[in-house]
Amino acid sequence: MSIIGVKALEAWAMVHGGSNVSVRKSYNKKNPKVIISRSHTGTGKAFAQKVFGNDSDIIEAGGAGYKVLSLLDIPDDKQPDHADVYLHVTDIKKWDICAGNALLEALGGQITTLKGNTINYSNTELSEDGLLASIGMPHKELLDKLPDLKSMKTR
Repeated sequence: MSIIGVKALEAWAMVHGGSNVSVRKSYNKKNPKVIISRSHTGTGKAFAQKVFGNDSDIIEAGGAGYKVLSLLDIPDDKQPDHADVYLHVTDIKKWDICAGNALLEALGGQITTLKGNTINYSNTELSEDGLLASIGMPHKELLDKLPDLKSMKTR
């Protein structure tokens, strides 16, 4: 079971075992709303605009858990922003993303590096290749749109 807590909201999901959150009924595949890190806005926004266009709706937010929950349908009045894709372009501590990764995977979504690799939680504390999180979206197609991060990366 994976549990994420965000402002008095507890989200959980188990593979084949239920959840208190769900996949939304629809996602905008043509012009996705992208959620990025508030603390890396410049690089994240430029990267997202390069991928999805200058007119893309980009949400800046704090907290990896919050950003993952924005991809889901949350009960009651606790719904965070709605986003279709979570994009992070700088290094990120793995403990910040592990619960969200487990939650998305239990519901059929994915978090990978921007290179499409599964995040390995056993070797280092940082994921250095950014991340792309999606659910209800064609993850491989999103990855194929991404430009080379090295040309834009800052630490």
